[in-house]
Amino acid sequence: MTEHRGEIREQIAFWEARRAEPARGGGEQPRQRVVTTPQKIVHPAGWTAMAERRAQQRRQRQRQEGSPLVARALAQTAVRASSGQMRAVRSPAARLRPSPGPAAQIPRRSSRLQARQHRRWRRLLAALLGFVLVPAGLLFALLGPAFRIQQVTVLGTQNRTLIAQIQQLGLQGQNLFLVDTAALSKRIAALPLVATASVERDWPDRLQVMVSERQPVLLWKTARGSYSVDRSGMILATASSTPQASQLQTVIDARAQQVTAGIRPGTRLGAAEVAFAVEVFKEVPVLTGISNFTLRYESKIYVSNAGPSAQQPQTVSHTTFVIVSPAGWVAYLGGPDDVNPLANRLRELQQILVMAQQKGLHLATIDLRFGLNVVYTLQP
Repeated sequence: MTEHRGEIREQIAFWEARRAEPARGGGEQPRQRVVTTPQKIVHPAGWTAMAERRAQQRRQRQRQEGSPLVARALAQTAVRASSGQMRAVRSPAARLRPSPGPAAQIPRRSSRLQARQHRRWRRLLAALLGFVLVPAGLLFALLGPAFRIQQVTVLGTQNRTLIAQIQQLGLQGQNLFLVDTAALSKRIAALPLVATASVERDWPDRLQVMVSERQPVLLWKTARGSYSVDRSGMILATASSTPQASQLQTVIDARAQQVTAGIRPGTRLGAAEVAFAVEVFKEVPVLTGISNFTLRYESKIYVSNAGPSAQQPQTVSHTTFVIVSPAGWVAYLGGPDDVNPLANRLRELQQILVMAQQKGLHLATIDLRFGLNVVYTLQP
């Protein structure tokens, strides 16, 4: 720095001496321009600092150009970011590799645009395929033979009559997709022999029916035929179509034909009457020792003078169960609506039979319908 200042002083002194020479010579001398070439170029201190700053800025721009902005990644930040960018950190080995030429560099924006266009085309193609394939699949499922019902399987019963009734409902050939299983279940449950029913599809061409069969407890005989009946009073089937008919007791319905004409499979009797008959068949052999009796269901007509006037008597119809014994006597039991319980009536029947046996009486009729006022008659 000292040498630099000395050189400046020498140059200033030189030019001052040159200005003073015309004055010393006494005349006007033309000025001449003297150009000297220093042996060493020395820059001022400010120039050096400025050059260093510019070089540093140039190196910084080069690093920025070599490190593009990329989306922040979870592996780099350890936090999932919803938006924002960060500068990619290049490894020392990557810095030493030569950068690709202009032809190999693909703008990032154009690649995203191409990917978006590819996705749009894929969605459009998928939509077109859906519009074509979905209707074709529906037509094939509804009109094709692949989903036509070929077989109806009935589970829950061994009754061939019931199985045949279900399989003959006209289900074969229908489309399995179009079958209303709920309505079909109600239709099958309405059959006299069925208590409950459920229907399920068995793909691709079968229908599975689960049934719970009604169990007969009696045979009900009318002038038109004998029918099996369950505890609820449902007439199930004819006696010939009931597998266990030979093991069932029979009630003979002796009412008028116009009354019994409506009894057929699918109709109902009174559940109380059925339960009454079942109890009679169960308790009479235990109390009296008689098992081979006949139980009839009759309708008796009485003339009552309890009408509005004595001149207009009323006819009253009363149904009753009647026991017809092999010994010849007949016992009128009444019906399930009588006030006196059936158990009391059967005990009274037992006592009368014991008394008649002890006294050697030949009974003709025993009327148990009036509570404690038991009436019996003797044979002539």
